[in-house]
Parts: sequence; C-alpha cells; structure tokens
Amino acid sequence: MPRKMTIRKTRIFFSVICGVVFIFLYYYIDYMENIRQIELGRQKNILISSGTFQTSLINVLDKHQFFSSAEQSQVAKAYAKLIDLKRLRPSDKYSIIFSTSRKFGYMVIRRGLKRYALFKKKEGGFRARMEPIKIYSQMKYSSGTIRTSLWISMADNGVPPPVILDFSDIFSWSVDFLTEVRDGDRYRVFYEEKKTKSGEMVSRKILAASYKGKVCGEKNAIFFRDTYYDAKGRSMRSLFLRAPLHYRRISSYFSYHRFHPILKYVRPHLGIDYAAPRGTPVSAVANGRVIYKGWKGGFGRYIAVRHGYGYVTTYGHLWKYARGLKVGKRVKQGEVIGYVGASGLATGPHLDFRIKRNGRYLNFLRIKYRPSKNLPRKYFKEFKKVYNSYFKE
Repeated sequence: MPRKMTIRKTRIFFSVICGVVFIFLYYYIDYMENIRQIELGRQKNILISSGTFQTSLINVLDKHQFFSSAEQSQVAKAYAKLIDLKRLRPSDKYSIIFSTSRKFGYMVIRRGLKRYALFKKKEGGFRARMEPIKIYSQMKYSSGTIRTSLWISMADNGVPPPVILDFSDIFSWSVDFLTEVRDGDRYRVFYEEKKTKSGEMVSRKILAASYKGKVCGEKNAIFFRDTYYDAKGRSMRSLFLRAPLHYRRISSYFSYHRFHPILKYVRPHLGIDYAAPRGTPVSAVANGRVIYKGWKGGFGRYIAVRHGYGYVTTYGHLWKYARGLKVGKRVKQGEVIGYVGASGLATGPHLDFRIKRNGRYLNFLRIKYRPSKNLPRKYFKEFKKVYNSYFKE
C-alpha cells in the first residue's frame, strides 16, 4: 500500500475520532449545564406550576401563559420525540419550574415510573430526555393471632389494607375466610414495598404468606416466577373458587332426601343454596363458556357454564344477568355473571348452585382442592430453596 494512502487514512481516522470526542463533550457539557440548572433551581427561590393533564399539552402551556406560540410548538415538538402527546391522561403529571423573575428553568412530565425533562438549548429551541425514576425496595414482615376477624387482626398490626386484600385473595381457594376463621388462628406475611426517593408508594407485593387455622389446617404460599405455589409446587389458584359469591349462610345443603319448602314433599336437592341479599354479585367458579341463559322452570332466571374436564356449573333463582352475558360467551374465573334473586320457586333471595361432571351431580363442598396447574419439575430445586428461605422444613 502506498505511503501517501496510509497517511490519508490515518488522518481520516483521527478526524473521525476528534469529531466523536467533540460531539460527546458538547452534549456532556450541555447535560451538566442542565443538571446545574436543576441544582440552582433547588437552591434559589423558584416558582413551580404543577398539575395533571386534564387537557392537551398545548392547552396546559397556554393556560400558564408561560411560552409564546412559537415556543409552545417547539416544546410540543421536543416532547413528541419521546411521548405520544395524544395519549396524555389525567394520571400523567407535569411540573414547570421557573425563577421568581419568571425565567424558565425546566419542565418535567411524569408518566408511570418515567420522568421526561425538558430544557432550553443554548442555541435556541428545546430538548427533552427521559429519566427513569429510581425505586427503593424494603422488605416488611408481620405475624399475629386472629381476634374477631382476619381484617381487624392484620390491620391492628399495621398491615396496609392492600396487603390484607392480597393475602385473602392468595388463600381464597384454600381457606374460606367467611366461615372457617377462628379466634386463635395465626398468620404470617412477608411483603415488599417499593417507593420513590420522595416516599411515593409504587407497589406492594406479597412474597410469602402462611395461615394456620383450626379448621383449615396450615397453608403456606410462595410467589415464584409467575404465581403463588404451595409447599408441593401446586398453584394456590384452584380450578374452582371456594364459593360463587359472598354469602351469609348456606340455607340448604346437597342431599338426596330434602323436604321442599314450597312443594311440600321430599325430593333430592343436588346443589347448594347460598342465602344472600338480593343483588349480591354471583361469579363463575371457573373459566368456561356459557351454554344456557334464560328462564328454566322452578329455577327461574338460570345460567349454565361448561368448564374443562367435563364439569358444568349452574346458577339458579337469579334476579338479573350481568350486562353483555349471552350464550357462547367465554367467562373467566371470578367474573360476575349474575345477581342473587328469588325468581322461580324460591321462598327468599338465594343462589341455587350446582355442579356436575360428565352428567353426574356432585357435592360441591366435598370436591377436593384441584390446582389449576403445577410447577414444572425443572424449576422445583430452585423453588425449594426459595420456599425454605421463608418456611424451613
């Protein structure tokens, strides 16, 4: 290769390197100047205008009469590179910081766990950048003995309401907190709180929990990968809910010899009657498809849902159906499908709930817990380490 050609390539290479270094230093100095502006804003007397996006960005800027029409367009253009301005919502927050002499400092839009900061460029116009918000995690633990109710006992020990609700949801397939709770039962819960530096709560998540009851025995739950599992790696989420509604009492049990209060003779009652106030929401006990909706003789307003594994559940004496419910619609476990009533042959508001498998009626209260899924064996060794860190066997 000729020597002149080598020298020319070397010069080009060094020119490119110098250009890259120059660009880096330019933006670095500009970045540090932005940081300096923020720090100065914190130290000096400043005015802050803040709020949420009840309307568009342009209307927000116009409302504060802070920018000229040309500057408003420049601000919107800078932000549009990072945010879809048409999708701004009331949950998104903004702050505009300026000095007491009304000199612009910077603007911030907060969406979820991201901040979008906007600064004025030296050469004119505006530049925006995204800044992830730092999140700080803290482990929390609570344990106690049940007195009166789960809610009162956990709340008295300082457990936040959202954690109590999550706790009851986790065990809702294995513990009936309406009928099986007894004074002297014990609970334990490990949960993680995530907050911003300013102390704003971001999320709370239960990592492990246990309930030891006189009626239900001991139940442990661990969050692993995607859901909660028990000690054997079975999902805490059962194929069926414990009950299709929040009821006051069971007014009639499954029986082959039950005296009918209206017809006045003995005949089988192949379901469970849950007494509850008129209008109480009724939920599908498992994922499935609606196969019947309408009036059905003595059952009045009636719904039938087909599930997997040959199961069919029915819901009778309803007051009304959930909006949009129709035959053929797929419903999810826990989804409201109707409301308690006294239609058909009924002495008062209650739900007649029945379940059958392959055409044969079953006693729902005696169906054993059936997990919706099991943890894959390849994860079991890792799972046991996590489990034993909370509940040593």
